[in-house]
Amino acid sequence: MNGTNAGNASLIELDDESLIGLIGDESSKAALRIIYDRYRRSLGSFLRGKIQHDRVVDELYNDVMLVVWQKACDFRGDAKASTWIFGIAYRLCMSEIRKNQRQPLTSSEFELDEMVDSSTIEAYSAPADDLQLALRSLTEEHREVIQLAYYHGHSVADISELMGCPVNTVKTRLFHARQKLKAKIEIDNKKAALGS
Repeated sequence: MNGTNAGNASLIELDDESLIGLIGDESSKAALRIIYDRYRRSLGSFLRGKIQHDRVVDELYNDVMLVVWQKACDFRGDAKASTWIFGIAYRLCMSEIRKNQRQPLTSSEFELDEMVDSSTIEAYSAPADDLQLALRSLTEEHREVIQLAYYHGHSVADISELMGCPVNTVKTRLFHARQKLKAKIEIDNKKAALGS
């Protein structure tokens, strides 16, 4: 292994905050590449939950990484690096939606595996299709908190920072979103039982 590969291998073991520090302090392209690859799936999924065009999602992802490159020196570590990166993505995405008057996805383009983890599915004992339909019945704000909390694993405090709203608002949205999901699934199960 040459020196460059050995250096990159040791960078891979660093946490996100350290990588952001290297990007900010040393303009490390290798550290940016690792962040770019690390966030590709989760951040791409997050963006696809809001924008329906893959080309625009790819452009937004690259824009997010450009901001990470340009602003890494401003990262203070007050929040986790993932919260900071998702916050950049959230703000760029909302700006794109406003600029082009695009509507967030509401139809079949919301996929279950991009929204919640398997423990949520098991908790409600609902088939995947039922949960997917129930998720579509939620408001955009409720879908966002469910997506950020259950799929992306962000804490309530992180979501508060990402969405620019108080922690109690996030807690309330999560509470109501879970209640609405549960009620929708229960109603649908009762309808299905009566229909069979």
